[in-house]
Amino acid sequence: MLSPILEKLTDDPEVKSGSGLSLDLVTIDTDTEVELAQEYNVSSLPTVMAFKDGKPVNRFIGALPEPQVRAFLQVV
Repeated sequence: MLSPILEKLTDDPEVKSGSGLSLDLVTIDTDTEVELAQEYNVSSLPTVMAFKDGKPVNRFIGALPEPQVRAFLQVV
């Protein structure tokens, strides 16, 4: 599952974004936040989006292994 990987990596103080900032994990229930899901074109789950300065900068859809998730986070 993807959630434990994301939680592990975002809780690890050694894992930083590519700009050296710490990471925050926010989960959204797309069943109750339908408008938000539509605004960001979320049509498949899981969808992971990275935001910087309040704007989406990257995303991936589907479960990835930990090394790929780590690489995704470090690019942000």
